[in-house]
Amino acid sequence: MHRSITSSLRPVLAALVLTTATAAAVAQTPAAPPAAMNFQQVVERVVAQGYNDVREVERKSDKLYEIKARNGQGRWVELYVDARSGEILREEAKR
Repeated sequence: MHRSITSSLRPVLAALVLTTATAAAVAQTPAAPPAAMNFQQVVERVVAQGYNDVREVERKSDKLYEIKARNGQGRWVELYVDARSGEILREEAKR
């Protein structure tokens, strides 16, 4: 009984191809977006960036918070904050 090397390697090669294809499919699956911060986390992030006297925190969407606070000069401002990163996207002066 003489078997060629190719025929004895066929099942191994098939398993290797299947494993590689599965690993590639998993690697291409997009990661879940980061979860939004809760109210306390977003306030802590804003205070760490120099704002104080936070009065209102409103969740506008799954991606945005609206916050009223005082800036470093003591002026009231309305902040639009990324709910996932805590990045201040926009600051508007209030009168």
